[in-house]
Amino acid sequence: MTIRRRLRHVARKPIPYWASPAARALFQNISEAMSDGMLVCDRQGRIILVNPALGRMLGREPQSLLGQTWAALFFDGRDANDAFNDLVLEVVQNQVCHHNRQVTYHPPQGPPRELIVTTDLLLDQGSQTRDAIGMLAVFRDVSEMKALHHREQELLQKSRRLYQEKLEGLEHLARAVAHEIRNPVMSIGGLSLRLLNQCGQEGQQAQYLERIVSSSRRLEEIVEQVEAYASLPAPRPEPLALLPWLQGLAQAYQTRAQAQGVAFQGLEAPPELAGLTASADPKLLERLMRVLLDNALEAMPQGGGLRLELARQDDPAEALISVTDSGKGIAPEDLPFIFDPFFTTKAAGVGMNLAMAKRIADEHGARLTALSQPGQGATFSLSLPLG
Repeated sequence: MTIRRRLRHVARKPIPYWASPAARALFQNISEAMSDGMLVCDRQGRIILVNPALGRMLGREPQSLLGQTWAALFFDGRDANDAFNDLVLEVVQNQVCHHNRQVTYHPPQGPPRELIVTTDLLLDQGSQTRDAIGMLAVFRDVSEMKALHHREQELLQKSRRLYQEKLEGLEHLARAVAHEIRNPVMSIGGLSLRLLNQCGQEGQQAQYLERIVSSSRRLEEIVEQVEAYASLPAPRPEPLALLPWLQGLAQAYQTRAQAQGVAFQGLEAPPELAGLTASADPKLLERLMRVLLDNALEAMPQGGGLRLELARQDDPAEALISVTDSGKGIAPEDLPFIFDPFFTTKAAGVGMNLAMAKRIADEHGARLTALSQPGQGATFSLSLPLG
């Protein structure tokens, strides 16, 4: 049965509606002041009220719509508005109400409009059976909001592509650096050490050679970390029960923390998180967590407090793993750059560990963030999607 024929089967029994002039005037003022579109039909589908906001959405004069049937207004022979028409038809004929249903409306002229439609029945409060005497439809135009969301999605995708290209470029650079520098550095260090052994440990030449050997070892360390970053394998996710896994990792750090005078509180997590499971690569995730725990201990050479926590977040469903230390903290001007390769504030640091941890997090679809205030320690948090 076509939509037009279905509308003809709607009951035709007229039901009167009484309202005082004051009530009508108040209702008219409210409807005209609304920013959302509003339409009221009687039981036969005839339009008895259209506010100015809906007229603007539809590109029509509100007065020209009064007295017309819903079918005459919207069923214009095009299939583009079938979803829109069916929504209201269900209310008119089947008395099915919809709340916040999004549909696309194609006006006679102009681009399509995205509308959030809320429909409801108007019931006869004076009858015992509370028969339906009409229909109320409220329209909210979200076209601009949806277009903005679409642009945001495009920008996000572009940002992800650029970030991926940056990672690939950095990986190629790291491989090239590791390949081209390793052999010369090892040769310089080896020959310098041989000359140092031949000339003895005394004299100015020995001091020069010791500096060369020390610098070459420093370069070898840089090459090793760059190579470790470049050779980072792709994740091989598997179901990982986070609570027991983190408990084992915390146990491995207890002895080191005690020897350093650090009070390690172990793992703080409520018992109901025992079944919390994520899809992750255990080996890569352990490398990430070891970077965070090592950094926390290095920030407290004279002792302090270390806390490892696990929590669950909803919308989206994520596990939140955090590492908090009571060290000297991170300077505000350094905080935006701590995950950049080769950025470090340590005298003997290379600056690749946090960059590698960030890359592991990104390749797991996770977020690695840091919060800190100078003199009050730092907190690194990993938001890991549950699966």
